[in-house]
Amino acid sequence: MILSGIILKAPYWIAWQACRLLRRQPDLVFYVDSLLDYQVMQNILPHLGRPSRIVARNGHVAAELRNLGLKPLRWPVFPKVVVMARHALHRFPIRRVKKIGLMHGPYFFKELIRAERYNAFDRYLFSSPAALEVARSRGILSGVVGGYPRIDSFREPGLEDRGRELFERAGFDPRKKTLMLTGTWDRSHQSAVHKWIGRTGLLQEKFNLLASIHPMMSREVKEKIRAIPGLVIAGQQDLYAWMTVTDYLVSDTSSIMAEFCVLDRPIITLMVDSGDRLTPAIRSMIADISVQIGSLDGLDDALAQYVREPRLKQEARRRWTKVIFGDLSRSHGHLAAEAISQCLERAGCSGTQRDKAAPS
Repeated sequence: MILSGIILKAPYWIAWQACRLLRRQPDLVFYVDSLLDYQVMQNILPHLGRPSRIVARNGHVAAELRNLGLKPLRWPVFPKVVVMARHALHRFPIRRVKKIGLMHGPYFFKELIRAERYNAFDRYLFSSPAALEVARSRGILSGVVGGYPRIDSFREPGLEDRGRELFERAGFDPRKKTLMLTGTWDRSHQSAVHKWIGRTGLLQEKFNLLASIHPMMSREVKEKIRAIPGLVIAGQQDLYAWMTVTDYLVSDTSSIMAEFCVLDRPIITLMVDSGDRLTPAIRSMIADISVQIGSLDGLDDALAQYVREPRLKQEARRRWTKVIFGDLSRSHGHLAAEAISQCLERAGCSGTQRDKAAPS
């Protein structure tokens, strides 16, 4: 546990016990460290059938959630069970709080961190049976299959209509193909975002240009991307809608590639030569699902390959979709809700206790 968790442990335990005795303790909360966390979690909530609350890390995140029509609590809170999409156990530093972890990105586009970081959770939900098998091979004992709930957003009624509306609002040319540029966060040492920043001018003559910015990207890089003339930013809340009107993805090692595999759309990757968490297996997977280029100079040739062979990489995309997500015929939000409910039952939460605060 990090230092802040050690410092917080005693006062948090006292407050937790006081809330328990006063019956002011919610059974279940979803901890939101950034807006991305809520987008990972939101498709679980309709399937729970029991009260739950959204908890924002701070005032900034709370304001973002309120803009979505939610009524979040502010941390600290003292629940029986917390669900989180990151390793923020130090904010709930006592064992009496049962902890459930979610993957904030699909599959392992970066090597798993140490097993003890996952085993600190009572349950950690992996996106598929294959993902769980990999986790167990690395000594992770807390894992269960819980799906990737965010993927349910592709089932959202009217998603493609919303994508076309965004396309028209952006003033895009329907005669051009639409290209989405993306990259994993620059400080991961696995990003190729530097290979396209500053080189988009010629692309705008040929394509409608989109960019998806990783939430953890450094402020300096975010500002450079936002300053590119004619480049439209695909915000996280509308990202899946934008994907439906995107013809090609240009990426690096970002896990957004997994979601483009679900859509069965062509992927081009700017190669990354090194990275602390970039394993040979991950390199092989990325090469399998994408046409790889060393720089944007190779983009025309990569696009020409897809034009000549429209089904290029299709079999690999479909195979990896199965590996990464498992069964897509059922709701992954429902799958996660089942795993969470089982943990609640073990924690002694009947599902009948009502949280006195306003519902989220």
